[in-house]
Amino acid sequence: MKVFKYLFFALLFLLVVFFAYGYFVLEDKVQVKRSISIDRPAKMVYKNINSMHTFNQWSPWVEEDPNAKYEYAGPETGVGSKMAWQGNQKVGAGSQEIIEVVENQMVKTELYFDGQGDDPSWATLAITDQGDSVTIDWIYNTDFKGNVLGRYFGMMMDDMLGPQYEKGLKKLKSLVEAQKVYDFSMISVEDVPAQTILYVSAEANTNQDVSPVLAQAYGQIMQILADNQLEQAGMPLAITRSWDAGNWVFDAAIPVDVDGIELPQDSAVKLGSTQAGKVVKYIQKGNYDQAEVSYETIDAYLKDQNLEKNGDSWEVYANDPSTVATEDIETHIFHPVK
Repeated sequence: MKVFKYLFFALLFLLVVFFAYGYFVLEDKVQVKRSISIDRPAKMVYKNINSMHTFNQWSPWVEEDPNAKYEYAGPETGVGSKMAWQGNQKVGAGSQEIIEVVENQMVKTELYFDGQGDDPSWATLAITDQGDSVTIDWIYNTDFKGNVLGRYFGMMMDDMLGPQYEKGLKKLKSLVEAQKVYDFSMISVEDVPAQTILYVSAEANTNQDVSPVLAQAYGQIMQILADNQLEQAGMPLAITRSWDAGNWVFDAAIPVDVDGIELPQDSAVKLGSTQAGKVVKYIQKGNYDQAEVSYETIDAYLKDQNLEKNGDSWEVYANDPSTVATEDIETHIFHPVK
């Protein structure tokens, strides 16, 4: 009997020590933090983390359960963007929602895990701008609010969650650094007036030299100018009507300062105008064969600024390539936007 008595008091003593240590020594609030450097501007990193709808592009848990089920709600980006998941024992079940953002600086989410009560935890992705690169901290915070067993669990959280955060940050780094960096320094947003133009509709294969097609069209317009003793009111331009699989359908045009003109009935030359309003303007310098890269840059800018296209783009050949060095050739590209 004495043996059982001693065992009872020994277990009671250990139990008291266990709860006393957990209550008086261990902390309610636990934080796990991991960091990484990403060789891209802050705005690029921010765009990749400011959405629960795209979280699984770099989540460290996706590979833990390829069959996990995900549901998304709220806006694509920003506060209210939400993801709920249900998976195996490694992934568990719960939800995560963006509750606070600071553009290019921070995204904070609130997490609820099924089976762990109604108290949330929080995860913050904090961006420190270093110029062309950033340091990003992934910080997890939870509060056990006096729960002794929770406090003991908190002692293991850094070892359990830390490696997953490291894995996720490495995936985020690879994702962002694989994305192209665009130079928007030659882009501006302007309001432009309409220009009266004489134009000829044409098409050309962009896999070949389009110069002869343009030259023929401009020659037709120049003949009309000469016949009517008119002068150019601006540099030649081309309005893109469509571009599909190397086939360019366009209007070759020259600005004129007239209200009207009598044209031969069978003339390919027509009178019209360019589009007025808000445009994204890109100044291309150098050879004309840069057009594909230039339009790709414009498209990237529209996406970056959440701008929507609003009409056909046009190019103004701002100087005569026969009178300047190749690197000084200028093409001004105008893209109407809402």
